[in-house]
Amino acid sequence: MKTSAWIATTLLLFALGCGLVFGSSYAIDLFGIFHDPSGKRLSVHHNERTAKFFLNERYVPVNFNALLVGGSSTSNFRMDALDFARFYNESLYGSNAVEEKRLVDEALRRGHFRFAVCVINPYLLQSHEFNEGGGIPPRREALGSVNLLREEFYAGMQRLRHSPSSFWPDGGQAMPPSKGRLDTDLEFTFKYDPIALEAFKQTLDELRASGTRIIFLETGVYEPVYQKHRQQFDEFYSIFPLRRADEPLVNFNNPQYATFRNDESLWVDAPHLTDAAAEEESVELNRVIHAEEAELLALPDSQRLKR
Repeated sequence: MKTSAWIATTLLLFALGCGLVFGSSYAIDLFGIFHDPSGKRLSVHHNERTAKFFLNERYVPVNFNALLVGGSSTSNFRMDALDFARFYNESLYGSNAVEEKRLVDEALRRGHFRFAVCVINPYLLQSHEFNEGGGIPPRREALGSVNLLREEFYAGMQRLRHSPSSFWPDGGQAMPPSKGRLDTDLEFTFKYDPIALEAFKQTLDELRASGTRIIFLETGVYEPVYQKHRQQFDEFYSIFPLRRADEPLVNFNNPQYATFRNDESLWVDAPHLTDAAAEEESVELNRVIHAEEAELLALPDSQRLKR
């Protein structure tokens, strides 16, 4: 074969290969970007940071009207327990306020959300680095990229094996099992990273400007660890500067929850509940919000936006 013919054949095969990859990715549409995602049950399969960003483009705005903005301490909260809206869980493992802002910004471009439960804890506000890449993945990654191939591979393997996914269509994910006795010697950073704090402020302001009602959530910590660092925890929360007076706070570090927090069997590690315990706490969160915000929950959107 002549060199020119070989080059032409190679380029043709390469083009056909790319076309096959792009075409199959468009048809499969794992993230609901290229086809109407209404009523679909899409989820992360492997890389939650990239996948959730793309899911927030259309899937989240079309199928959900409320958000949980948090980190790994709420990643296994049960969204179906919050019965006053259709919640999507934006929580990421090891997340910070900058990473959460990226997801919320994408969701707000097309969506209107009635409520946002926003977590405040030291982990979300101690750093501002993206844990993967430079932040916003280019849209072409949804058609052809290493990340996409991984997602498609894991999705295919789960179907072939008929194995349940650890990721859920409402954005949550199962927590790994406990590895034994809990480590009570954990160290925490009780300082606000100024960039993370500003990112959280911008996220809250954007939600408020869109008419979203914010409910703050202080996530619990295993009781012996909480008591060991109680002064620092209390000081950290007492100076939190971004909550407005009319925005409710649900605090799972309150004394009334001490017995729950002290049960070692409910924890994977000091800040992370088991899936069963997270479901219990989700039900309690729903109960508290109904009890304290009953009047607000009954308001139609037109009145809620004026408050």
